[in-house]
Amino acid sequence: MSDYPVLSLEAVTLRYGARVVLRDVYCAFPRNSVCALLGASGSGKSTLLRTFSRMNDSIPGFRAEGQVRVLGRDIYSEAVDVYALRRRVGLLFQKPCVFPKSIYHNVVFGMQHHYPGCKAEFPDRAEQALKKAFLWNEVKDRLNDPAPTLSQGQQQRLAIARTLAVDPEILLLDEPTASLDPKSSRAIEELIVSLQAEHTVVWVTHQVEQARRAAGCILRVENGTVTADNGQPL
Repeated sequence: MSDYPVLSLEAVTLRYGARVVLRDVYCAFPRNSVCALLGASGSGKSTLLRTFSRMNDSIPGFRAEGQVRVLGRDIYSEAVDVYALRRRVGLLFQKPCVFPKSIYHNVVFGMQHHYPGCKAEFPDRAEQALKKAFLWNEVKDRLNDPAPTLSQGQQQRLAIARTLAVDPEILLLDEPTASLDPKSSRAIEELIVSLQAEHTVVWVTHQVEQARRAAGCILRVENGTVTADNGQPL
């Protein structure tokens, strides 16, 4: 196994035009861990998360300075294939994103684009992804039903299953439980903890107690920097 951090920032400054969001940040994220990002609204948590998958590229004025490394490689170098990067780094948002298709076709959506020559494997891979997302037992007899008929908590797990189906090494979760009821939130927490056996998870949350329950690493994003939960520099 390679000894470099899965994700790291080296002298990284993130800005939108003249507005600096984060300045001269150094930090690294351990392999096969759950790291929570805490901080006030507007502190830069989501900007940082999207930076790791280059989802800020289309925002006018955005610029990343320094080195943002994913799996040992500076992802803002000219030679990086952004499409390939986003297969290895899955990003999920607060509001579940499901397509107006069946549950099954939602799960295999990404596989159709990344692995078009492996269609015979899709059913097995979809089942495994749904099992990893703790959703298989709830939907195995209704895979052809429209995905929007699922509850919001189930839709969030379906979105996670769709991401897991393309086998990313890293999962970036932007407040995935913010709009869920307490029962659904705890289900997502348990799911996130289980995923660290095979993935590295970076998770934005506003809830301190939630972070302490589920994350082995807690970072605070505030005042333009990133620090450990105890306030010490990284």
